[in-house]
Amino acid sequence: MALAELMSTVPLGMAVIAPDLRFVEVSEAMADMNGMPREAHLGRPMEEVLGANASGRDVIRRVRRVLETGEPLEGVEIIHREQGGGVERSRVYRASYHPVRRDGRVVAACIYVEDMTERRRVEAQRDAGAARERAVREQALRETQEAVRARDEFLSVAAHELRTPLTSLRLHLQLLQRQVNAVQPELAKELAPRSQVLERQLSRLGSLVNTLLDVSRLAAGKLSLEPRDMDLALLVRQMADAFSEEFRRAGSELTLHLDGSLMGVWDPLRVEQVLVNLMSNAAKYGAGRPVEVSLVGDGHTAVLAVKDHGIGISEDGMARLFGKFERAVSERHYGGLGLGLYITRQIVEAMGGTITVRSAQGQGSTFILRLPTQPQAQPQPVRAAR
Repeated sequence: MALAELMSTVPLGMAVIAPDLRFVEVSEAMADMNGMPREAHLGRPMEEVLGANASGRDVIRRVRRVLETGEPLEGVEIIHREQGGGVERSRVYRASYHPVRRDGRVVAACIYVEDMTERRRVEAQRDAGAARERAVREQALRETQEAVRARDEFLSVAAHELRTPLTSLRLHLQLLQRQVNAVQPELAKELAPRSQVLERQLSRLGSLVNTLLDVSRLAAGKLSLEPRDMDLALLVRQMADAFSEEFRRAGSELTLHLDGSLMGVWDPLRVEQVLVNLMSNAAKYGAGRPVEVSLVGDGHTAVLAVKDHGIGISEDGMARLFGKFERAVSERHYGGLGLGLYITRQIVEAMGGTITVRSAQGQGSTFILRLPTQPQAQPQPVRAAR
């Protein structure tokens, strides 16, 4: 097969250049790239065909180098600019230059050229689209972060502003109870149930305010731990007594499975906060069925489990259970801010522990808390996980 016939079958632009820098043969694809017939190339100097522009001179320089050194050049990008109708158009090519040898001598140079213009255009459009999408995502992220910052700031301010009037209300209620009891004991007895309702509601509001304060402290990395020697079994018993009335109202029987004492170094107030969240959830979502709290230890780790037989948690709810402001149940039927388990996890992990849950919808839930009995490092302020 003749060289011209062979080159006509190749989709790439190809040219064979003699040592005197004249075209020996070119493919039709190469002729189209240069904008003149194949026959107009043959025997003519490269400078006449390619012109005196910068890209033409670069091609000639590379061919000369290959002819002189015998070393190939791979993947060279060529940008060819041409004028037409007052508009400059650019085409992008990728060229490779190879020596042609006969009896060990370089007798010609072969150029292989691929038109990359369309590919570069598609890549540029793709990159521009990706850049736009990235800019949109980054803007959305900035707006989200600003909204979260504004929300956290509002919660912090609101919680601090609410704390003072709540304290004042509680003190005035206690003072009113004492005064009525001193003057009219019978009236005090009659008002006692309503006073108890007021106290419960004030306690609930106080708990919500403290929760909001904890969220703002977590966001600022200012929720500190104060670990000391304590008996976790004793605290569990005390919390069971404190929640006995709540479990009675919920219709759930609370059973404890623990022996003697279980000593460790923890922050009593924060452990109590964790127990409050777990026990109140068991009472709220236990559907009036039995609740079991067990505690065991091996000297290194304390394992606490709170098990209810209530409504359980869906698979979707499990995935976001410990998130901030996340709720695994209907807001319509159950109150709350969706912060209790979020704060619980932050506290537990700050003490070097873990909290997990086993649950299925309609089959109850078991929350399992594992805490090392000794601190692993100097306690640091707790910062919310991002």
